[in-house]
Amino acid sequence: MDESSPQTRANTQRLWSFDKPVIYKNTDYIKANAFAFYSINGNNLIEFKDSSKSDDVCEFLEEISRINHGRPIVLIMDNARAHHALKTTMKAKQLGIILVFLPPYSPDLNPVEFIWKSIKREISVRFVQSKQHMRSIIKTVFMKIGNSLSFAKAWMKKFDVQIRSIIH
Repeated sequence: MDESSPQTRANTQRLWSFDKPVIYKNTDYIKANAFAFYSINGNNLIEFKDSSKSDDVCEFLEEISRINHGRPIVLIMDNARAHHALKTTMKAKQLGIILVFLPPYSPDLNPVEFIWKSIKREISVRFVQSKQHMRSIIKTVFMKIGNSLSFAKAWMKKFDVQIRSIIH
């Protein structure tokens, strides 16, 4: 699980050309704060929130629990303040969700980060018309990519034994 705020002014688009390329881009600043849950064996989820405070994280945990009812849930999370907040950890405990925190400065250990990278790349080449249009692009790309375990295969191979011991 992680949050990201893709925006139109990020420049992840790279190109090489013999001629001066013509790029059509909306110069308006559009940003969408998104929460995503990339599941290895359950239901993925993406939602948009106005902020990334502990209340927002708790609401998202409730939705993850609701759509994955009855399944064990282990969330790999970074060290954002809202993730470590007492309110968040208590909500996770109440919902039976196990939180595993990554070491500081190690986003590459969270498979959802690679999905965010792909989403941001897709936004960088699109003419985003509005915040709603951006949210639609984010959700479409996330659902398409999230249905593939390609971002999690190496991670699963490396951490499978450790996660199984946490669940059992």
